[in-house]
Amino acid sequence: MNIAPHIVANGNWLSMEKYMELALFDEQGGYYNSNIADIGVRGDFSTSATISDLLARRLVKQWKQACDACGRCLPFLEIGGGNGDLAMGIARSLSFFDRLRVRYLMVDKSRTLRDFQKMACGTFVRVYATVEEALKYAKGRAFIFSNELPDAFPARQFVFQGGEWLELGLSVVEGRITRAASRQPLPNSSVFERWAREGQIVEVHESYHAWYAAWQKLWRCGSLVTIDYGELVETLYHRRPHGSLRGYKAHQMLSVEELPPLTGRCDITADVNFTDLISLARECPGDVVQYMSQRDFLKELARPEHPGDQHLIAVPGAGDHFNVLIQHRFEL
Repeated sequence: MNIAPHIVANGNWLSMEKYMELALFDEQGGYYNSNIADIGVRGDFSTSATISDLLARRLVKQWKQACDACGRCLPFLEIGGGNGDLAMGIARSLSFFDRLRVRYLMVDKSRTLRDFQKMACGTFVRVYATVEEALKYAKGRAFIFSNELPDAFPARQFVFQGGEWLELGLSVVEGRITRAASRQPLPNSSVFERWAREGQIVEVHESYHAWYAAWQKLWRCGSLVTIDYGELVETLYHRRPHGSLRGYKAHQMLSVEELPPLTGRCDITADVNFTDLISLARECPGDVVQYMSQRDFLKELARPEHPGDQHLIAVPGAGDHFNVLIQHRFEL
């Protein structure tokens, strides 16, 4: 995708959030709708589900606890199902009886991935384009979970410059695409007070915050498990003066400056501010919130002899770079 005409048409300044939205989800040239081929060894990036079935087994255990707490068999509701590996891992981890009675719902914004999921998972899953559609089918009661979802939402990017926060975007100068700062209203985030130092660049997943809030009233009972890479705000940008936004192509990391020529042909991501996500969850009256490292979430079921399991709980490594937020909701 040639991003320059989009920048010029937007007044010669396109925020990083709008750039990511186009680069990832444009119907014609966006990465997730046009150019993603697979996830794992043959793709541009891997997830925990492509490395081991440990996450699937642990989610089945969490699902059983949620079912007991709600007093009913809850459907699984996976958001951002990727290539279906996690869904199939969960299917294999269920008992024969549970597999017969459970409903598995999957939500994905990408038309291409929805088609892939239907083919890969067959009749085990029902695929939806929105969480609202899936929750209406489930009558508001569901075990909801995602693995590496918030990081894929378009993020706004800001730089602290001259004593104020400015939003970063892309401009076209003498035929070249360059980053440019603009004064814009700031979103609500814990990051601005903690990291106000000259030259620091930060990201805010405001689009995720809005998406999350939009369907909360439809969810009546169950658990929401969010697994992703990121940290609490206190340490999120330690030794990261240039922020965390980056791309991936064939498992190689790309800097922000390398992204424009590859627009629509690579993944783009930014680390998650779990302090913001915890604040959102705690704003829901009556909900119980837990936060832990991926290691603490998975270690009980990790097999000592299995290299994939050990990779997912390794510290330093995936075990502490990935974290888990669990939100429990009980029907009144």
